[in-house]
Amino acid sequence: MILARQIYLGNWVTDFIQHILDHDASRTLLIICSTRDAFLRQLLAITRAYSSETGESHSILTKTIGLLSDSRRIQVAYCPTLENLRAYLAVLPSPGDLMQGHVAENQKARRPLMAILDSVALHLQTSEFSAQGLSRTFATAVEAASREGVDLVLCECQDAANHGDSERGEVLWYTNVPLLNSSVRRGESAWLGRSVPVKRVAQRWFEFNESSQPAPETMHI
Repeated sequence: MILARQIYLGNWVTDFIQHILDHDASRTLLIICSTRDAFLRQLLAITRAYSSETGESHSILTKTIGLLSDSRRIQVAYCPTLENLRAYLAVLPSPGDLMQGHVAENQKARRPLMAILDSVALHLQTSEFSAQGLSRTFATAVEAASREGVDLVLCECQDAANHGDSERGEVLWYTNVPLLNSSVRRGESAWLGRSVPVKRVAQRWFEFNESSQPAPETMHI
């Protein structure tokens, strides 16, 4: 059985939620790399922005709340730190237990999905924002997905509550990181020694669902 492992490129958390809804998996485990309150603030900020532009409420908010409350098909976990995320992935239930519950006959042919939101951003303020640290996290996620027999998709979304944050979202995949943990910065714009784009690190395990927009220029942080 060949499992799908993809990177979804989208601007906002609502784009990713819609992608998950469209995937129509038999069961979905959504791992959100933030607190519940921070996630809800993202949804609220997007809804307010959309409403101010169109004068209408954003229907995806209702769908999102419904998705999160649909415990028979959707399981949600919040991992606000890198340690939380790795520990959660390492101790997922044994195969078959993760997506336990009633599954309709017409859903049994469709594989379950594990979706992880903003895992790269979780590394930003740590010493593991490096090829070494990211590789460890990606490998842990892939191992967990393989163990459970589920498809896996990752996404990085912009911070809707802070439009001035240029270090979040799709641009993270094109950001250069040092090869090893705890590398020393050279000034404020680059790392001392060799560095690689995050995308190149991720491509060892994942295929990118390329957007129609041109890729952002590689940036150093």
